[in-house]
Formats: sequence, structure tokens, C-alpha cells
Amino acid sequence: MSLNSVVIGGTSGVGLATARYLNEQGYAVIIGGRSKYQKEREIVSECIDVTKEDSVKQFFSSINVNALNSLIYSAGVTIERKNIESFDVSDYLRLHDVNLLGAILTLKYAYPLLKKAKGKVVIVNSFASRTYSQFSGFEYTITKSGLSGLVKQLAIEWAKDEVLINAVFPSMVETSMLRKNVEKSVLEAIEEKIPLGRIARPKEIASAIEFLVSDKNTYMTGAGIDINGGQFLTG
Repeated sequence: MSLNSVVIGGTSGVGLATARYLNEQGYAVIIGGRSKYQKEREIVSECIDVTKEDSVKQFFSSINVNALNSLIYSAGVTIERKNIESFDVSDYLRLHDVNLLGAILTLKYAYPLLKKAKGKVVIVNSFASRTYSQFSGFEYTITKSGLSGLVKQLAIEWAKDEVLINAVFPSMVETSMLRKNVEKSVLEAIEEKIPLGRIARPKEIASAIEFLVSDKNTYMTGAGIDINGGQFLTG
């Protein structure tokens, strides 16, 4: 029987690339997003609004699984960088509700299913929480940094149930959204400063995630994998 996996925020970017990669590796994948994703016949798609607890509860009660082998949280939003004097509470709360609160609510309702399978969780964090964000505001960095604390704390609390939770920390990733929002000349300038000379490809993030949720990972929990082409060194 194939392993099952839920990818929250799986309708675009790294989340979608991960859902597709897991599907190619034989996982039964369910995507969760604000709207159903209709383009993948092999991948089930269900609606979820991670900022609303009732929606998260409904999602996990309605998916047709008795136990959950893996969960990937890839939902996230960002904001334009600006001075703290221009801080807007409503803008911050929008980021907080998706990036951090959404992860907490998702884990709350996924955990009973994860316990049954001794499942594995990967939180898609960000290079920003390892250093800083060059383009997004400090609000984004704060919410992503909060995810790091969440992973560390839950790794200890969940160890007794043999549920593993880890994170990946990608830098910029080659997506259509990135190409639309960042000028070509700016991207080229960024790539010149990366030791490996280019930004990451989605599959490079997806394959690291797949290792963390696979049967090959039996002893890593509370850890973070940095995927940044040599921009942040942890060796």
C-alpha cells in the first residue's frame, strides 16, 4: 500500500512541485488550498482556509484517510519591505494568520491522524528566518522565525508518539510567480552573488522534503535542511 501525504498550500510554487514529486514517487497525495486544483488527475484536491479553524477542522475530518503518513505545510504569503514606521497591524495579521497560525491549526487537527501512522511533518520555512529577507518585510521574517520555534518545541513533545517534524529552509526558488514579480535584471544580479550561480529549482526542494517524509528518515526530528546554493553555511 502506498504512503499517503497531505500538502497544504499545494496549488502553486514549492507546494505544487512537492505534490507532483511525491505523486511521481508513488505517494497518494491530497492537496489543500483555498480553491480546488483541477489540473492533476492523479492528485486529490480539497479546499482549506488555514486562517479559519472551522475550515481546517472540516478539511481533516473530510479527507478519506484513517491515518496520515506525512504532512507538508507550504502555505505562505509575503509583504513588500518597508520601514517599521509604516507598520500596519492588519498587514501583519494577514501574514501571521497564514504563515504561522495556519501551521499551528493544521498541525492541531492533523496530529491525531499522524499519531496513528507514526507520521512525519515538514514545514516549508524560508531562508529569511536564517538571516533576513532582502525583499519582504520584517513581518514575513518574524512569522517564518516563529515556525522554527514551533518545529523545535513539537519535535520534543511528539517524540513519545514517534511523530517526526522537520523543516526545510529554501532561498529563492524558480517559479512562475517569482519571474512575474522580480525583474530579470534583478534576478540575474542575485544569481551572481550565489556561490552556485543560480536560484533553486522546485524539484530540488521537493526531493529534500521527500527524504524527510520517507521511510529513509528514521532519526531526524527538530532539524532544518538549508537549501540555498551556499548563501548560508551551516556545515
